[in-house]
Amino acid sequence: MTAVAEKTTALKDHFTHLTPGKLTGLRQITDASNKFRVLALDQSNSFKKALRAMHERAGKPAEPTYEEIRDCKVLMVKILGEHASATLLDVNFGARQALNALALPKHVGLIVRSEASKDAGIPSEYEPGWSVEKIKRMGAAAVKLLVYLDTEDPANVKAQIAFVEKVAKACRDNDILLMTEELSFPRKGEDKSSPSYKGRKVKNILEATQLIGPHTDILKLEFPGDIKGDSTQQLQDNLGKLNAAAIRPWVLLSAGEKFDLFTKQVELAMKAGCSGYMAGRAIFNEYFEQPTDGARLAFVQSTGVERMKTLNKAVDQWAQSWLDRYGIKADDLARAVTSDWYLDGKGAPKAAGKEVHGDY
Repeated sequence: MTAVAEKTTALKDHFTHLTPGKLTGLRQITDASNKFRVLALDQSNSFKKALRAMHERAGKPAEPTYEEIRDCKVLMVKILGEHASATLLDVNFGARQALNALALPKHVGLIVRSEASKDAGIPSEYEPGWSVEKIKRMGAAAVKLLVYLDTEDPANVKAQIAFVEKVAKACRDNDILLMTEELSFPRKGEDKSSPSYKGRKVKNILEATQLIGPHTDILKLEFPGDIKGDSTQQLQDNLGKLNAAAIRPWVLLSAGEKFDLFTKQVELAMKAGCSGYMAGRAIFNEYFEQPTDGARLAFVQSTGVERMKTLNKAVDQWAQSWLDRYGIKADDLARAVTSDWYLDGKGAPKAAGKEVHGDY
């Protein structure tokens, strides 16, 4: 068997034998075709910044209140969530708030952010007082983890991958699905337009994907290229490499890209093997530019919904389901379950003189 064939078999085996909690979560956050259409509303600082700017434009400078941020998220969950397979929310302003407001549609899976909101380059950590165990206990389908990675910085890589491993272990212990997001970032003295940053970004995305992949269930990845500056052939080449590097199903993040450009990224990514999208600001950014509460509501109900429908059409047409990625059929999943799957070997009956070790 070739190395490629061995890798494919191992990956198929991993997803064929997902533990029941992880499989349940995966089913809850995907659509009927086992693809991802995820509304991302876990942002904290970007919501505060947008609301602050909205107040300034209105001539009434003010710091956003908890209630403002909460109400924005609940509104978006209720309206836009109807068109999603899952919604990603934060613990501070969105997750329990949307549940208590009965805003999260019943058919939509809940993904909850685990990490504290920090600037790029600072080692990741849990939101203080928060944990994978608490995310599981509140009934979420999956845990989301963001890590900023500079793959040429050994100290950064060591710290970030150690945290990924820590969260991954907690997800295994609590039998909950883990979605991990990688983000590249400019170094001191650079910004996102700096040639030095742009020159290494694609390489960083590919290497970060390879570093994170073995420790997570689903990857949330950046678009590997400049949709405005790179040729279509270059972008397709980059995406082909990314799809090969992603040893897990992956979704494309929007990174605040303008919607018309994001739709182009989505099409190219899905044709390359991507399994869906996880988008937020690309869908709702202009909400904060509307002059009144009524105009903001109308924006979500019209433009926001239409954008979700546009992305969903792309998912239907081009995205690869996580099952198809590995050639897995429902029968394969069914045959993976034995009658003693729930036994952990501690005081359990023995089979043919051996202790039974099941998923639990």
